[in-house]
Amino acid sequence: MPRHELTLPELGLPHITPTASVWLVEKGSEVTVGDRLLEVLCGSVTVDLSAPASGVLAEICVEEDEPLTVGQVLAVIESDEE
Repeated sequence: MPRHELTLPELGLPHITPTASVWLVEKGSEVTVGDRLLEVLCGSVTVDLSAPASGVLAEICVEEDEPLTVGQVLAVIESDEE
């Protein structure tokens, strides 16, 4: 079963540490490409991160209020897609 990682992209605010704000789905939930999964707080800006693939949210790798770094794996989606 293929695994797809949701990672933190470069947000263009290099002097501000982004923080995982709110998970919008629970582990084990079915998700579709583009579904909003996580709100990330970057200073006073909130950025929504979306599912990179359809499948089941198999792992949540960070907790809410946890500081994040660019490239960090935030979640894993298992899918039947190649």
